[in-house]
Amino acid sequence: MGSCCFTGHRAMSMEEQQRIYPILMEKLTEATAKGVTVFRNGGALGFDTMSALSVIKLKERHPQLKLFIDAPHRGQSERWEEFDRNVYEYILARADKVTYVSERYQRGCMQKRNRFMVDNSDFVIAYVKRIRGGSYYTACYAESLGREVVYL
Repeated sequence: MGSCCFTGHRAMSMEEQQRIYPILMEKLTEATAKGVTVFRNGGALGFDTMSALSVIKLKERHPQLKLFIDAPHRGQSERWEEFDRNVYEYILARADKVTYVSERYQRGCMQKRNRFMVDNSDFVIAYVKRIRGGSYYTACYAESLGREVVYL
């Protein structure tokens, strides 16, 4: 196992984040122990932001780890709140690689990004609360390819 990607919901309360964070860090530590060195992240709000920041923190102890941001398109943060844009820029500045699946927003670019991440990963860490939507679809897509999906 060499690479892992994330999928999860954009809307997460502070309470959810506080509850999920220690579990996420445990799963990241387990993945690292199994030989994962590349973590792919979609660069979205919510779970993507939380997981990217978690990988950045883990890299302090494990500098061999790589964070790849696979963004759906350039400028995805243009309409975000200033704080969220600043956090996104912080993440991009610390990423080892940034890929834009599309140059500009177009219908289906989020789904294309999700497939790209799964296609280039050995397993997935997922935070999925509903049996609909992009995160659910991405986890199902990963399972259909025989990828291991670790649900938080």
